[in-house]
Amino acid sequence: MTTRFFLICILTIGYSVCANAQTTPATPAPPDYPIIRVGVLSYVQYDAELENRQGFNAFDLTRGYININGQLSSNVRFRVTPDVRRVTDSTLAGTLVLRIKYAFLEYDNLTGARSWVRFGAHQTPWLDFEESINRYRVQGQMFSEREGLIPGSSDFGVGLFTPVGKFIDIQAGVYNGEGYAQTDANKFKSAQARLTLRPFAGRGIANGFRLSGFYNKGWYAANRPRDLGIVMGSFEHTNLVATLQWLKATENPNPLAPRNIDRSGSSGFIEVRQGMAGWAALARVEALDPDGALADDSHRRVIAGGAYWWVWPRDRVGLVVTNEQVHYDAAAARPKENRILVQTHIEF
Repeated sequence: MTTRFFLICILTIGYSVCANAQTTPATPAPPDYPIIRVGVLSYVQYDAELENRQGFNAFDLTRGYININGQLSSNVRFRVTPDVRRVTDSTLAGTLVLRIKYAFLEYDNLTGARSWVRFGAHQTPWLDFEESINRYRVQGQMFSEREGLIPGSSDFGVGLFTPVGKFIDIQAGVYNGEGYAQTDANKFKSAQARLTLRPFAGRGIANGFRLSGFYNKGWYAANRPRDLGIVMGSFEHTNLVATLQWLKATENPNPLAPRNIDRSGSSGFIEVRQGMAGWAALARVEALDPDGALADDSHRRVIAGGAYWWVWPRDRVGLVVTNEQVHYDAAAARPKENRILVQTHIEF
């Protein structure tokens, strides 16, 4: 009797284990949309002028984002980003004001994985891409924006991004052409596109090399072009980042004295670093001829310094110290610039 009882217990337990092993796991519950995440990106600096500005020095906030990112469904997202910036026109006299820089709706995976289409005030094809390689936007604007050839990294319009296999990325869009801080003055728009090739994708260290081209076809008004072309080679590695670019623009900005002005320039950037976190050394050299019809009106900018970065999965903090010098040719009739910048990048 006892033997029979134990045998029945063993068979019952074995059947129960087998039944549990064959049970289909429960399907995970779908995400509880909407999912909202709020973050901050700020640049704070100390600027000490060393030449020709009577020892001017000041603390300032040069960027203050409040990033509100939301996911409404598996393929639908939005972003709203107010930006604090200093306005120097006569009405506000240097006041820090809050403006909307990004406000767009995004639909993901339209043409395949990682693709998207955006509608609203969003990143135009070039500057956001360049800033994803050169992480020192805290030090100053990228070359084309600093020289006034692109009015900012955000504009109102519609844009598409799509990868083509593992070798090509394409981003294109149609925008007002005035940047997010200005209203559209007329019916003319700006058509912009970027093509990026990664010719050695998946081939070890050579995977970090990319060749990119950008073109903007725009107008200030009828028969007054606003065209810009950029070609850039870039290399990214754990311990080294480098870019080399050349640009050419044709512009006709002055309605009172209209004429096409040809501008051209080049820029190089290098960062040698421990990794994403830790010590880094950086240098940047730029040269621009603002008017091909005039002689001796070019200028050159040299930036050099060091940084230390603290990096976490969603957050990063950078401390950047640089010397920036700008040299002008005689016809430019401007004094040399020389400054020390101590800047912080805080992002979470």
